[in-house]
Amino acid sequence: MKSVCLKTNNDEMINYIIRKLENGFENVVVSSKKFKIYKNIIIHYEDKNEKFFLLNVSSLVSDIIEDFYEEKILDRIIENNYCYFEDFEKEVILKISEKIIEIQESSLQYKKEILKGLVYEYFLDNKVMILDGFVNFRVRTIFRSFRLCCRYICYKFCFWFAMR
Repeated sequence: MKSVCLKTNNDEMINYIIRKLENGFENVVVSSKKFKIYKNIIIHYEDKNEKFFLLNVSSLVSDIIEDFYEEKILDRIIENNYCYFEDFEKEVILKISEKIIEIQESSLQYKKEILKGLVYEYFLDNKVMILDGFVNFRVRTIFRSFRLCCRYICYKFCFWFAMR
């Protein structure tokens, strides 16, 4: 039997995880407990194929990162690096950046596979994952490409406005 624990305080994320586990995982028992700092979702796998289990949990966590963190990270990149833009301009840059990343992902599928690999490797050595910490410290390589995308959009945006 293998167990992993996901830690977060985001109730929407917790409900998402539990829903996904109940609908798409077999031979799994899920419990949720609140400790001092975090709410913990403990996933107990009752079968013998640990690799299969870890690959499925890795896929789930990569979905969580895409669904709950991606836009926030793009927004943070734009806020921190392009504060001189007006709010509506930042929103346009955000939406264009999201669209470019979505198009790239639909054709290449690189981000999803890299995320799954990072999560899988993490769970080979660890049983507990603090989701915010994992995203902030272990997934930085993927978000470098987000920064490049935002930079490209900002340059194009500035060029477009200068030509008007």
